[in-house]
Amino acid sequence: MKLSKRMWNRGLAALVASTCAVMGLSQVSTSAAPTITLTEEDYFNTVGQDAALAAYSKQFEAAHPGVKVTREYVPFASLDTKLLTQAAGHDLPNLLAVDNPFVSTMITTGQVVPVSGFSGFSTQGYFPAVIDEGLYNGKYYSLPVAGFNSIALIYNIAMLKAANVAPPVTWAQLVADAKALTTPTRYGIALTCEPAEDTTWQWEPFFWSNGGDFTFANIASAPGVQALSLWKELVTDGSASKACLSWSQTPAASSQFIAGKAAMMVNGPWNFSDLNAAGMYYGKQFGIVPVPVRVAGQHVVVPLGGEDWMVSASGNSATQQMAFEYLEGMQTPAQELSLSKLYGYLPPKEAVAKTFVQQAGPEWSVYANQTIYAHPRTLGLGVKYPKISEAVWTAIQAALSGSQSVQSALATAQGQITSVLKG
Repeated sequence: MKLSKRMWNRGLAALVASTCAVMGLSQVSTSAAPTITLTEEDYFNTVGQDAALAAYSKQFEAAHPGVKVTREYVPFASLDTKLLTQAAGHDLPNLLAVDNPFVSTMITTGQVVPVSGFSGFSTQGYFPAVIDEGLYNGKYYSLPVAGFNSIALIYNIAMLKAANVAPPVTWAQLVADAKALTTPTRYGIALTCEPAEDTTWQWEPFFWSNGGDFTFANIASAPGVQALSLWKELVTDGSASKACLSWSQTPAASSQFIAGKAAMMVNGPWNFSDLNAAGMYYGKQFGIVPVPVRVAGQHVVVPLGGEDWMVSASGNSATQQMAFEYLEGMQTPAQELSLSKLYGYLPPKEAVAKTFVQQAGPEWSVYANQTIYAHPRTLGLGVKYPKISEAVWTAIQAALSGSQSVQSALATAQGQITSVLKG
């Protein structure tokens, strides 16, 4: 069942109401366009994300008589394939929310239009790494959805206290803690290991912090072997469920944590709304620490996450202009603060992000601090990243399922990555 069907608590309802007030009609264009339907596809499925999109679309429609926005939810693991199929058939939705590593791939389809070609476009104030995700041949093809994010280790405070363990800092502590926290009714940690990008994204902090680098194709050397062996150990000793082979990070792994069936998870701040809706609050029911590293003192290198809006070539010029206005209306400071709060993201503009961290609370401190060493997934790889990621998640699945050894799975992946890099 989609998370949008959940009932959320009064606190979130009040937040949504206040967001609607901030997202006043003055924040969006008032130019009218008769009988335009904007179609949109995304994979957003938390309570806060659903609320944010519903509130904004309602306000946008009210400010643009005759315009209707229709949204379609597509599961994370399916959206990229669906978009490529639609692009091949020249049948993309007017608006598409794309995971940032996939932006370059969508540009190469020729079925999205440069947003820098629309009047009102500006790059002013954005973090360069965020706005440049859509830069190609001197043109910008995307705008951030609600900002950017990363991942950290989220843990159940009461469970760790009962097991007399402290939040792990190193891999050895993670293994020991996960084992101590595992009981007949719960796992020590919920891993994400489905055949999709979120599995690669979850594993990257372990690989990168340990000295790994996809651009050098060293995944089958010590950094990669050690990082995947860690995950293999967690599954083999029963601290993590083998069912993780079909678990997304949200909602599958996060639901295990929220339901008390896992004591820890590596996940992101977009889950705050769901945690709060379930009566779990930072500092009371859950805590957050950086992703553990192999050796104490190593820098934690997390991937830079988030999504970008793109405008497709579908529809006439008036529809494309209206699609851009929909995106542009989300880029004001007030809108970014509201959207980021509900999405669980950091705002895409530096000044707004500083304000947000001051206002949002201490649960954001770990995520904000990790951005110092955060690594854009496509850096140095561009359109090659999706194929590299697929080789990685395929290797992770092979090793954890037992169909290949860790070394064999990574050797296969390294051969594939080398071919991609040379191609």
